Amino acid sequence: MRAISLVEKGWAGARWLSIILAKEGTPVHHLVKGRLPNQVLRIITPYPRITLHGIPPKAHRVAAFLILALGQVPGTVGMVIVDNSKTAQWVARWFPVLRDRIVLVGETETGKPQIHQKGPRIALPFSEASV
Repeated sequence: MRAISLVEKGWAGARWLSIILAKEGTPVHHLVKGRLPNQVLRIITPYPRITLHGIPPKAHRVAAFLILALGQVPGTVGMVIVDNSKTAQWVARWFPVLRDRIVLVGETETGKPQIHQKGPRIALPFSEASV
């Protein structure tokens, strides 16, 4: 199984969760809305099993739809990481089979990563106490 990350606004939560998942052996593919700054690429690319793809804002939804649709054919999408509720609702509407695999991540006021919501079928490799 692999995780697909549809990052639009914030990086802290998605980066934190993707590093944990990658260390546990789960590949994570980030579809980032917009151009990727070099500082972000330097931070995240040293980790194996994590790929980043900067998608032009106008093409982000189309690219996300295609990636999720193609991932559902072989059934390899185990988790969809999003950083806002609008994207979570969009994924749930177009891909109902993934509804229980959507993880909404963000960050606290101090910048600490935080999981806002998780589906009942998602077994994360850490406890809520560690976040």
